[in-house]
Amino acid sequence: MIKRFSVRRFVRNTRAAAIIEFALVVPILFLLVWGIISFSRAYQRLNALTSSLREGGRVASTLDSLTTLASRRTQVRTSIHTFSSAFGYTVDTSQVTIDVLSGGGADVRVRVVNYPIFSGLTFLGGLSGITVTREAVFRCERGDECSK
Repeated sequence: MIKRFSVRRFVRNTRAAAIIEFALVVPILFLLVWGIISFSRAYQRLNALTSSLREGGRVASTLDSLTTLASRRTQVRTSIHTFSSAFGYTVDTSQVTIDVLSGGGADVRVRVVNYPIFSGLTFLGGLSGITVTREAVFRCERGDECSK
């Protein structure tokens, strides 16, 4: 008789069900919140990259013809690095290319190819391999001086 009584009491107890349901739902909830945070940080990084390239393109389009080509590229890369560090994500300027587009040298293009957008997430192999390509094209403000 004593065993029946304790089994009935255990079956009627619903407190354990709430704990088990909570234990099953919490990992899914944490994974969802972590995904939202990770994708929002990647989107912020993408916006910082695009804005930094636009700033570099603007600087490249307004430079003097008196400076050398190497000096121009250094100034553009410095402005990209400075602008991106204000966002908290410094752009690796070794991947940035600065080109003068054909057509009389009227346009300058600042471009980055295969830039990793999910850096720091190496434990998820699929996300760390996602890369983007961004570019900014500006018309030279000083005529055809971008090609000199």
